[in-house]
Amino acid sequence: LAGLIAFSSAYDQSRQNLLEEMLMPYAVTDGSGHLLWMNREFTAILEEDKNSYKNITAVFPEITKEMLDEIEGNSCIHSSFDGKFYRVDIRQIYMDENEGLRLNQTQEIPEELLLAVYLFDETEVLSYKREIDNQKLVAGLIYLDNYEEALESVEEVRRSLLTALIDRKINKYIGAVDGILKSIEKDKYFFAVKQKYMEQMQEERFSILEDVKTVNIGNEMAVTLSIGIGMNGDSYAQNYDSARVAIDMALGRG
Repeated sequence: LAGLIAFSSAYDQSRQNLLEEMLMPYAVTDGSGHLLWMNREFTAILEEDKNSYKNITAVFPEITKEMLDEIEGNSCIHSSFDGKFYRVDIRQIYMDENEGLRLNQTQEIPEELLLAVYLFDETEVLSYKREIDNQKLVAGLIYLDNYEEALESVEEVRRSLLTALIDRKINKYIGAVDGILKSIEKDKYFFAVKQKYMEQMQEERFSILEDVKTVNIGNEMAVTLSIGIGMNGDSYAQNYDSARVAIDMALGRG
């Protein structure tokens, strides 16, 4: 009997040490998210702030008490802390008086439910994914809406200058985002840029739309243009087709 007791004690201590030294960040909370225990890896993430975070909801705002109340079995959320991104897996567990802490699977859930929290660092993976997305090709089309009318509103000897000024502005605009531009007709352009520049272009509300209107060498009618963009397609051809659909919609709205 003494041998069995000694073995049981050593076994429980061995399991405790395995959890403590496990390379995966691991913690145990009560049903409301209050942190009861953390292994070394989890403690290292909180570092000197570990005493400031008494509840898992304070560490990861995406985890709410309402969410914890509704957990049945396992749950997974994506969140961030201290500049890093994590997948947070939460599992229901319970305390067995004879066998210690165990994962709950088919056993009846007691009133005093505990939660096991596992952290998977996604920072590097998400960084690579973001870089891949940033490098994707965005296809675009630029159509001069009133090219013929604008030319007719200026003296014939100055028409080539008007065309050259418009062309320079469009080239400068696409060149500023390291894009390529190709004239496909006298009043139509194709361009390609990296997806990472799209946010900047959108925030600037595609400034070329207004900038081209400032070209004036005596023309009575300001030049206007339309832009169609295709992105996130399965192929470059699909992005180009999406850009054509977008430009057709823009022209249809006038």
